[in-house]
Amino acid sequence: TSKQNLKQSCNQRQMKKYMFDKIDGPIVILAVHLCGTLSLKAVDMFNEHDNVQFFALKPCCLPAMIHVQREEIFRIGKHEFDAGEVCSNGSFNKKNWNGPPRWHLENKFNVWSDHLFKGIDLGDADANNSGTSGVISIDHQNDGAESKSWIVCKAGDGSKEKREIKVQVDGGFQNQYIFAERSPLTPQLWEKV
Repeated sequence: TSKQNLKQSCNQRQMKKYMFDKIDGPIVILAVHLCGTLSLKAVDMFNEHDNVQFFALKPCCLPAMIHVQREEIFRIGKHEFDAGEVCSNGSFNKKNWNGPPRWHLENKFNVWSDHLFKGIDLGDADANNSGTSGVISIDHQNDGAESKSWIVCKAGDGSKEKREIKVQVDGGFQNQYIFAERSPLTPQLWEKV
């Protein structure tokens, strides 16, 4: 277990030198409640290190508007997109939200999650830059009042999945979870996810 500040490039270099380059693997990255551009950095870590076998991402806050003001293009893996598609004003100060009504941000959050999913590279079979090559399954399940949906992409070098799991209610909408695993796959794991 290692707690690191991913925003600092020196920490990323240290992690590469002392963890990713020294450990044969398998390595598991659990990226839970990553705010803003930290989700991009976590996807990059999975993409850049072949010894990372499994990746789980729970994105949180949207990136700040400063990225739009700088006219940035976000790049993860072979995927890129304009920061304006996903950035927003607003933040929490302790437990108080300062910004536009949160329900206004739900569509942007879903677009953000889609881009993060597309940025996960599974190797040559995923090279068409769509993030959804290989065998694709889009499933919807309705359990009474609760609806669940997910996208699964299986390529020769692994599998990835974006799933909505309702844990936030009463105005909460950040219910997207992203999982990826490099081959060989662990079938028991994917049956439980």
